[in-house]
Formats: sequence, C-alpha cells, structure tokens
Amino acid sequence: MKILLLLPLFLPTFGTGTHTHAYPWITDTYEVRLAPWPITFKRTISETDTCYYLQFRNQHLLNGVDTKTLEFENLEQLHYFQQGLSVLKKGANGETAEFAHYSIKKVSTNREGIWYILTYGDAITNFQDAQANRLINIIKKL
Repeated sequence: MKILLLLPLFLPTFGTGTHTHAYPWITDTYEVRLAPWPITFKRTISETDTCYYLQFRNQHLLNGVDTKTLEFENLEQLHYFQQGLSVLKKGANGETAEFAHYSIKKVSTNREGIWYILTYGDAITNFQDAQANRLINIIKKL
C-alpha cells in the first residue's frame, strides 16, 4: 500500500525522453539601436534550424509604426551582409552593396559623419557607423 502512495512521486521521472517542450526554440536578441527608430538583430535556434532576422522600423512612415523583418535563410547569407558592410566601411561615399532582396548604401556627410541606408522592398532605414560596427561584431561572433 505504501508503494502505491509513493508511485506518483516517481512518475514525473519516467518517460522524460519522449517529452517535448512547448517552446523548443531559443532566441538571442541584440539591440543595435534603440527607439524611436529601433534596429534589432535576432537569432532563433530550434531543434533542426537556426534563423537570423534583422528587424527595423520603416523610416518612410513618420506618423505610423511599420516594423519590417529582413530574414537571412542561413549563416552564409548573414556573412554576405556582414561582408557588404565591411566593404562599404572601407569604400567611398555613395557606393552601394546590392543583394537579391535588399541593398545598403554608404552616405557620408560633413556634419553627421558616415551613414548607411538599408533598403528592403519599400522599407528604408538608416544607421550610423557605430551601429554598423555593432552589427559586424555581432555577426562575427556567431
């Protein structure tokens, strides 16, 4: 009789190998730039796949909020993005790195320093040299 009373205490340890978690993914979030025009880099790791996302607020809309997500299918495409930024940093003013679905353009001004303009479809955002360095360093560590 005592064994039957103790049995419920040991049941949670049996069968844990076949138990699946409700949320089998892990998300790493890196803040590149904060509000009012945030840029966030995310890496989502699931059981069989890893996805990379760059989320930003569309700067075409000044009165509304429209968040766009640039998805990289694999680490190789993410490294192309990082290499594009690295080449632009060394390049001349006005140079553009063209990719299949997006482009990055380097724009230098005398007063405000170096800026990069990311265009993805009809969405656009810009970021400064410090944020480009942060993105490059984040991607290098992956």
